[in-house]
Amino acid sequence: MTPKFIKTSVRKSESLGEKLAKKRASLGYEIKDVERSIRIRANHLEYIENGEWEKLPPDVYVRGFLKSYAKFLRLNPDKVIVLYLKEKGLKESAQKATTIKTQEQKQENKKKGSKVIVTPKKLALLSAAIAGVAILGYISWQIIILTAPPKLILSSPADNLQVTDDNIIVEGITDSGAEVFINNIPVGVSPEGSFKETVSLQEGINLIKVSAKNRLDKETEVSRTIVAELAEVGSNVAQENGLLMKIEIGPNSTSLYLEADGKEVKSNSSVMLPGSTQIIEASDSIVVRASDPVNVNITLNGKDLGKLSDKEDETEREYTKEST
Repeated sequence: MTPKFIKTSVRKSESLGEKLAKKRASLGYEIKDVERSIRIRANHLEYIENGEWEKLPPDVYVRGFLKSYAKFLRLNPDKVIVLYLKEKGLKESAQKATTIKTQEQKQENKKKGSKVIVTPKKLALLSAAIAGVAILGYISWQIIILTAPPKLILSSPADNLQVTDDNIIVEGITDSGAEVFINNIPVGVSPEGSFKETVSLQEGINLIKVSAKNRLDKETEVSRTIVAELAEVGSNVAQENGLLMKIEIGPNSTSLYLEADGKEVKSNSSVMLPGSTQIIEASDSIVVRASDPVNVNITLNGKDLGKLSDKEDETEREYTKEST
């Protein structure tokens, strides 16, 4: 009797992107609907659903996108992140294997190449070339030392850090005499070159750019990406017997100094990034001073008072109950 064979098909497992696209379709949403709801661009959503991870921004942004998308689709964000890491790891391993194979092939081709015959004339030319390169290298090295930008080392914070606080300490060291800026806001530097500054954060992704500039205007810049998951900011409902102020920063960064009833709210002025918010309470008066007053928006006891000032030279203002 001739044996009978039964054909079976092996079902290809769904990728993470396919699962997300299938879930979105089952809920009746188009890509544009998702874009409007979670404020992630449509092309980024399409790259995610197509598994084109290499076309997306750095990993920390992709994780944020996936968490927001998962919550929107009523999926477990942690499980989605695990699937993303697994799928991305497999893809990178395949690419690495291809690269290794290509390199081995190149090495094999080199071995098969023609042999080089060394003569005294070639040795003399090679020695002269090495000497010339050494001299040029020494001259270039001296020029680099004289015109090099200042060193800039950040000891805090780490890059791609996730926090739950609304502020973070930026600390580091640069060359003595260099100026330091955080998001274009100048900060204090000790004679030895050390600096330490508090930076207020907004909900979500914060890009902190620290730059150092020497007397020759040579500049070094270091960036840190901080992801903040903050509790909801308190209500700005008017106080019956006092003052409740909400301060919002934008569209650019600014340094901020605050006093409530004659006492400093913070020991030093802090750098506030665009989109960050601060709530201040006082009994009688609040003093606000900013390096860039046009980027400071004030709401006092529920009333929008607009910018701290429309003039850059008017950097300080005192608010009382009569201000409303």
